[in-house]
Amino acid sequence: MKILIGSCGGLTGLYLAKVLRKMDIGERFEIYGFDITTKVPTKFFLDKLFVISRSSEEKEFIDQLIEILNKERIDIYIPVHSEECRVVSKYQTEILKRSRSKFMISPYETFKMLDNKANAYKILKGIGLKTPKIYTSYHDVDEFPVVVKPAVGSGSRGFFICRNREELELATTIYRDALIMEYIDGKEYTVDAFFNKKGELVTYNQRIRIKTLGGAAVISENDFSIDVRDQIEKIAAKCKIFGPANFQFFLTPENEVIFTDINLRFASGGLPLSVESGSNIVKLLILELLGKPYNPSEFQSDRKKRIMYRYFEEMFEVTEG
Repeated sequence: MKILIGSCGGLTGLYLAKVLRKMDIGERFEIYGFDITTKVPTKFFLDKLFVISRSSEEKEFIDQLIEILNKERIDIYIPVHSEECRVVSKYQTEILKRSRSKFMISPYETFKMLDNKANAYKILKGIGLKTPKIYTSYHDVDEFPVVVKPAVGSGSRGFFICRNREELELATTIYRDALIMEYIDGKEYTVDAFFNKKGELVTYNQRIRIKTLGGAAVISENDFSIDVRDQIEKIAAKCKIFGPANFQFFLTPENEVIFTDINLRFASGGLPLSVESGSNIVKLLILELLGKPYNPSEFQSDRKKRIMYRYFEEMFEVTEG
């Protein structure tokens, strides 16, 4: 069984390579991966690493991806990075037509609905969920601090907290397409979730992000002091979601739940905590793609107050001499 991990150079790709190595579902896996460079630590956990164009170069990326899928006879392909997932969703009909590999991704219409924060917030408000207030212009801002972030995108790239009008004017000059949103004070949560081929929620795990690095959680703790299952199922009923996804929200001191992000991919930092807690989204994905039966009750979070601590480990490679 050959599995290809996309955009494998980051935290998620590295974790997937390690957890797939240990997974037992009655199949022997060969783990492959690709990235835009060979200088990635994940290669030490792969059977083979490929170099491929950036997913932003859509046609080149798709052609090279399909070539790898066919040449290496890949059984399962796991897209990882936000932009990669978006492009794969856009071209999924072509990929399925030109290769035999299996993968699971939400429909492109769902990406278009949720990619733009302003549009996503409008959808969430329409189903009765709370989201941050959006200002149409920096002239309308009447209270600081505010958050400035790209209208399209995920993670912490381009994210600023502006504490006065001078900082706000500078941020909006640098990022002309950015959204200006109210700053939410409260506990920040990420919910790791998995949806089957029918778009039904199979499992989820809630955790707070205690410490982050580059937008990814490096210390995270399970927290079910408030349960957002109903809200997540509301979102999935409105927007078709298949496979892994993660949701981010704040719990304010007034116990208000305010949703800030929906990402149609694995979360970039705290996924290991959810898997360790019983919500094994990685194994579910493989079983779902292979059409193997499973009992959803065996994949639910144990909801224990478990904490994940992530740390760096050094590896070395001699390329000359």
